[in-house]
Amino acid sequence: MFISKNVIRAGCITIALALSAGCGDGGKIDSASAPGKAQASSTSAATASAVADTPSPAATAEAVVQAEPPVVNKSVSLIPAVPEYNESGRGYEINGVDVQAAFSADQFLPLGLFMPETMVRFEQDGRTAWGTPDKQNYIVLVKLEAADAAAGDGEFEPGKDQQLLKYKEYTGSKIDGGLTVEAFTFTAKSQVYRAEIYIQAEQRAALLPVFIDMLRDVEYMEKKPPITPGVFLKAPDVGSDPGNKQALQETMDCLEAWAAGDEGKFAATMYSPQTTEGLQFFLENKNVYRFYELTLTGLPVEGTKRAGFWVKYYRMTSEGYIIDGGNEISLLKNKQGEWKIANID
Repeated sequence: MFISKNVIRAGCITIALALSAGCGDGGKIDSASAPGKAQASSTSAATASAVADTPSPAATAEAVVQAEPPVVNKSVSLIPAVPEYNESGRGYEINGVDVQAAFSADQFLPLGLFMPETMVRFEQDGRTAWGTPDKQNYIVLVKLEAADAAAGDGEFEPGKDQQLLKYKEYTGSKIDGGLTVEAFTFTAKSQVYRAEIYIQAEQRAALLPVFIDMLRDVEYMEKKPPITPGVFLKAPDVGSDPGNKQALQETMDCLEAWAAGDEGKFAATMYSPQTTEGLQFFLENKNVYRFYELTLTGLPVEGTKRAGFWVKYYRMTSEGYIIDGGNEISLLKNKQGEWKIANID
């Protein structure tokens, strides 16, 4: 058989290397006679161990991905649409307690929030603010000019709060003194506004959810000129009967007292003390009334012993909200035969 000399030579080299590494004599290594070989073996083992402990490129990339912040999908609209105010009410939970809230208008903008009765409205840097009595935690609303709204606002850094990042309106945050400011941008009647929540770190857990709920309930209310209170109407014709005229006069006296907030005169037109107590809220609601029309519905109303008038008025709340409303005024005769106000409904 023919065998290449190169193959034989390679086999001899392999055998020689095996013998020089101590493969002879039962495969044991004499460290005393070959310290250099023992050191090389130790170094080789250490290198192998280091290689084993070093993560693979794939494992390293996976660790980097896990260390990055999660991608947040801004899928929730905090303020999908700003409705017009309609005298609705609200209530919020603060520290586990249900707290009533009343509409509170921005004094400079056609907007308003429902402010919990435990908070106050005040002026902060020329803007209306709603917040805690110590004025350290609050919300303000800012009107953005068209150019600012289009270009964005570099005043705020990207937000980091995981609970807020889901909101489409969340603009970002910044530090102002000892307060964190969280910003939200929204539109009302084609105008862009920014809401800014100023909050202390120690109050964040308790108050941020409340401020978010307040912002979610923002409503639009256009400012109108104040109305002049009083009775500005033409009295209806009730004929010449003295009793009818007395019923009309009693009604007119009631309206004048109502418009003036005169409790004594108002009570004098009532059928009984219980009637006065039941209708007292008309004077206590801090509304302004301008009565402009009065019509007769019956004297008496058919099938009853009551006289009836329908009154129409403009009413303005303490927050500047104006409504065109009306009520029916019912009268009954007392023991003296006089017509007195029995109900306003």
